[in-house]
Amino acid sequence: MVEIVADKTENPQGHSVTMRFLQPVLHRLDMGGDSLESGLAAIKVLLIRCAGALAAYASQVILARLLGQSEYGIFALVWVWILMLGHLSPLGVTQIVCRFVPHYFARDEHDLLRGFLSSSSILVLVFAVIAAVLGGTVLWFARPWLDNIYLLPFVVALLVFPLIALQDYVESLARSFNWQMLAIAPPYVVRHGLIGLGMIGIGLSGLPATAWVAVCVTFAATLISLTVQAFLVARKIRKLVPAGPRQKLTSRWLKTALPFVFVDGAAILFSNADILILALFVDPSAIAVYFAASRILQLVAFVPYAATAATAQRFSALNALNDQAGLRSLARNTTRFTFIVALAAAGFIYLIAPFLLNLFGPGFDEAMPVLLVLMIGLIVQAYAGPGEDLLTMLGHERISAVSSALSLVLNIILNLILIPVYGVLGAAIATAVSIALRSLLLAWLVRKRLNIDILFSLPVSGFFQRDDLNEQESGGQRNE
Repeated sequence: MVEIVADKTENPQGHSVTMRFLQPVLHRLDMGGDSLESGLAAIKVLLIRCAGALAAYASQVILARLLGQSEYGIFALVWVWILMLGHLSPLGVTQIVCRFVPHYFARDEHDLLRGFLSSSSILVLVFAVIAAVLGGTVLWFARPWLDNIYLLPFVVALLVFPLIALQDYVESLARSFNWQMLAIAPPYVVRHGLIGLGMIGIGLSGLPATAWVAVCVTFAATLISLTVQAFLVARKIRKLVPAGPRQKLTSRWLKTALPFVFVDGAAILFSNADILILALFVDPSAIAVYFAASRILQLVAFVPYAATAATAQRFSALNALNDQAGLRSLARNTTRFTFIVALAAAGFIYLIAPFLLNLFGPGFDEAMPVLLVLMIGLIVQAYAGPGEDLLTMLGHERISAVSSALSLVLNIILNLILIPVYGVLGAAIATAVSIALRSLLLAWLVRKRLNIDILFSLPVSGFFQRDDLNEQESGGQRNE
C-alpha cells in the first residue's frame, strides 16, 4: 500500500473506530489496500463536505431571504465571476500541486519539493494580483455598458477573487499531504458559516441588505478562513519537510501548468456557462431561481468532489511507483464508490427538494424541473468515473484540455439555442447533456490512453470478487 503521508496528529483513535465501522462496507465494494485507504479518506471528505454543503446551503438561504430574489440574483452572478476568476487566475499552478507534491514526496526528492513549494506559492500570489489589476482595468472601461446594479458588487469582487485563488492553492497543498480535514473545512465550512453569520449580523443591525454588502461580507469571511488555513498548513509542512536546499524547475512546472489553464478554464466555464448566458436573456429573479437549484445540487455534487479529494494525489503516487495494478483497482473502486453514493444522495435530496426550495422564499419552487434535469447529468458523470483526474494526474493533461474545450463549445451552443426558447429549463438541459457527453468522452479517453475501464460496474462474481483476480483474467500485470 502506498502511504504518502502518515499523519499521526489527526486522532488515530477516531480513525481506528472509523476503520472498524466502515471496513465491512468498503470490502463489499471490493476495496482493499490502497483502495480501502482511499475509500475511508473519501468518506471522511464526504462527511466534511456534507457539513460544508449544509453550511453553504444555509448561507444561501440566508442571503436569499435577506436580499430578496432580484438582489440575490445579482449576487449569484457576481459570485460566479468571483469563483471563475479565483480558480483561473493562478494559471494552472494550483492544479499541478496535487501532481508534483505527492510525486516528489513519494520519491523522497525533498530538494525539488522545497523548490516547488516556494516557487508555486509566489507564482499564485503574483498571478492573482495581476489578474485583479487587469480585471479592474476592464471594469473601468466597461462602465458605460455595465448596468449600475452590477457595478459596485463587481468592484468589491476584485478584492475577493485573489483570496479565492490563494485558498484554492492552500487547499491543494493540504490535499497533497492527505490532510483532508484541513483542506476542506476552512473553505467549505468555515467560510460559508462566516458568510451566513455575517449576513445575519447585517440583518440584525438594520443595515441595508444589498448585493454589494453581501460581497463585502464574503470578502471578510474568505480572508478569515484563508488566514487560519494558511497558518495551520504552513506549520504542518514545516514539521514534515526539513529545511534544506531548493531545486527549482520553474519553466518545467509552468509548462506543465499551462494545459491546466485550458483544462480547468474549460471546466469552470463549462460549469458556469449556463448562468453567464442566462444573464444575457433573463432578469436577475430568474437567475436566482436557477442558482437556488444549483446550490441544492451541490448537496449531491460533493460526492464526486470527495472522491477526487481523496484519490487524485494517490493516482499520481501510484503512477510514480509504477504500481499499475493498484492504479487500476483504485480507479475502478473510485467509480463504484462515487456512483453508488451519488445515486443514493440524489434520490434523497430530490425527495426533500420542495422543502429545501421553499426555504429560499416564494417563487423558488419553480426550480424543481431544473433540479431534476441537472441531477441526471450529475449521475451520468458519476457513472463515467474519474476520467479527468486520471488523465491530468498521469501526464495526459493536453488531451484532457482538448476534450474539455470541445465540451465547452457544445455547452455554449446548446445554451444559446435552448435558453431563448425554454429559459432556465433550457439552461439545465444544455448543462446536463454537456456534462453527460463530456464524462463519457473522458472515460473513453482513459480506456484508449491508459487501458483502464472506469465506467461503473460491479465485479462479475459479486461483491467479494477481488480486482487482482480480474487483473489476471484481463492480462493486467503490476509492472507494465
